[in-house]
Amino acid sequence: MQFLAPTLLAGAAAISIPIALHFFYRARYKPLPWAPMRFLKEAIEQTSRRLKFQEWILLALRCLAILLLALALARPASDTAKIAGRGEAVDAVLVMDTSFSMGARDGDKTRLERAKEAARAVIDALPAGSSVQILASADRVDDLGPKQRFNLDQARQLIDGIQPTSLSSDLLPGLSRALDIANKGTAPAKEVYVFTDMQKEAFERQQAAVRAKAEEIRLVGNLVFVRCGNVDRKIPNIAVESVTWQTDIPHTRTRVPFVITLRNPGTEPVKGLRVTLELDGKAVEKDAVQVDQIDPGQAYPVTLTGGLEKAGVGVIGVKIEGDAMPGDDVLFRTILVREKVRVLLVDGTPNEGNPTAAGDHFVKTALNPGRTPDYYIETVSIPANEVGVRDLEDADIVYLLNAPVREAADPVAGMSPDFLDELARFVRRGGGLVIALGDLVDADAYNKSFGSSETGFLPFNLKAIQNATETSPFHPAADTVDEASFLGRFRQSPFAEALQGISLYRMFAVDESGSGRVLVRTTNALPYIASRVVGAGEVVLITSTLDESWANFSSDPGSFHVSLSRFMVIYLTGRKAPGGTVRAGDPIVWYPPADAGEAFELVGPPLPGEKLRSRSNLEVADENGRRVVTATATKRAGVYNIVALGKADDSNSVFAVNPDLRESLNPTVSRDEDVETMLGFRPSIVQAGADTQTAVSELRTRSEWTEYLLLFLLLLLVAEAVWAWVCGRAW
Repeated sequence: MQFLAPTLLAGAAAISIPIALHFFYRARYKPLPWAPMRFLKEAIEQTSRRLKFQEWILLALRCLAILLLALALARPASDTAKIAGRGEAVDAVLVMDTSFSMGARDGDKTRLERAKEAARAVIDALPAGSSVQILASADRVDDLGPKQRFNLDQARQLIDGIQPTSLSSDLLPGLSRALDIANKGTAPAKEVYVFTDMQKEAFERQQAAVRAKAEEIRLVGNLVFVRCGNVDRKIPNIAVESVTWQTDIPHTRTRVPFVITLRNPGTEPVKGLRVTLELDGKAVEKDAVQVDQIDPGQAYPVTLTGGLEKAGVGVIGVKIEGDAMPGDDVLFRTILVREKVRVLLVDGTPNEGNPTAAGDHFVKTALNPGRTPDYYIETVSIPANEVGVRDLEDADIVYLLNAPVREAADPVAGMSPDFLDELARFVRRGGGLVIALGDLVDADAYNKSFGSSETGFLPFNLKAIQNATETSPFHPAADTVDEASFLGRFRQSPFAEALQGISLYRMFAVDESGSGRVLVRTTNALPYIASRVVGAGEVVLITSTLDESWANFSSDPGSFHVSLSRFMVIYLTGRKAPGGTVRAGDPIVWYPPADAGEAFELVGPPLPGEKLRSRSNLEVADENGRRVVTATATKRAGVYNIVALGKADDSNSVFAVNPDLRESLNPTVSRDEDVETMLGFRPSIVQAGADTQTAVSELRTRSEWTEYLLLFLLLLLVAEAVWAWVCGRAW
């Protein structure tokens, strides 16, 4: 228990007055000897004991009355709810839940609209001289103000501008910041109000820490949850879970099926949905798809087919209409649409007279199995001793096919040092490199030129050549394939049979102490295919040849060579795609090329009610010698660009930011008893609505016991008067 006016407890000293009077009147009567009274002694003693008992009760009642009066004047209140009494100034902190579930329509208003109305009512109910601070909080918190904490009018204006984000909710950041602000206030009473729809996800995400923080707030002030929404109302909701395209490498002049997965995470069926698909803001298909009904828990696929016309990085956007929670009705993914995939083949054994005997023959056939003249995968073959820096300018992937390194002893044959230097930069910028070995490769020269050290890009240093016989060749083993790699499908039929059908007669051993990753081994555990991420690109090392000099290959459709080439091209071209897709709240990380500029800004989706896209400056940091730009302002789903200052919005990299579906996929709302269980005590919980202001005012009077003490005092005085009349005694 605490006292709002503790100095008035000194009035309890007045209890000495009735005690003194009691003994004073007792001292006035002096015993006088009188002989006839001796005969009445026994009767008088009995009457005296009864009168003394009545007087002690009367004394106790009058002392208790004075004590109650002193306590009432001291204004006692509960020490578990340190809230101001009536008229007492407070430091109030208003935590506004801005997770996307607050944008759900609950009746005739959204939950956030109800929260805003309730927040204004709380401000109106604050006693004179109170301060207020407003926080916008989901799984992170923003201080909104006001700058002058006693400016309640500015606080009301800030509330009007709050918008929902695409984040899921977590109570801990908001409670932590609210406690810090409350402790800095000057008023003796603190009040923290949390305006939320009470999603269980918000309490359970960091439940132990939330419980501890709520207990801390309880010790210094009053924690009030304002429920924004009807706990019994079911919100019909459909979430856009994913969108995929049914093609290996999206390229122009093709029509691509896009498969959209919708999910109903609630307990009620949702009817009458409209699904649309856009590419760079333009409809991919003229007519939207209408979905009659999606049952609770059901994942519902929708397919839309659209033509890809423009090459470059674009954004696929899915939008749905027809449910009550718009926050998860969108999904975006970046897509790299190519005019051509250009593959540079550096051939160590060219053969103009007999092209089928050249080192690049099987690779060219595998990359274009149908021999289509205008195929979107375009190969350019250049002999190893003729390849130059300019040949890398338009390349997406480079194959080194038994290509030797130029050495001092033979300054003409093999790849030049300038080409190798530019090749290293090509990989670090995001290019894909496939190295297939052969009898022209010198292990020492490769280790020296490429190397597996931090500055090189070989997955492992090469060692000696391992030989096998035609009767007992090496065979790749399907059960050794790295399931998490792009070759994971070679563990399953029919790809596993194609892999194990390969016979290898010669292959390089490698030093596995390097920084690479083995993707496939032979049956006798020799690494056959390995990889290493280098910068933004990746290097794939094949320790044997990709022709028939060291192995038996087939160019038939469905063969290992065709499948391997297809999987590698799909994977390596995907790595080079600039930009990417992230979840709301996660940082966007971009490594700008040297010619991208010096200063950058983040261009995001327009703010609600505005047409122009939002812009914010970004800082450039250094990460092991590489420039890196990190953007953290990703609270809203949409399309983001990182651009050089003064450049167009769509220059440089593009990123897609999607809603955080953790709250959507667990849409349970906490009841009052659930909150008590999760926090370990029952906080004050009021319903947002017309009576919010009255409910908040009653919290203050309920926490103060003055009125109850005065009422009890009145009853006590009535009892004292009645008892005094019965006893026939009065002072």
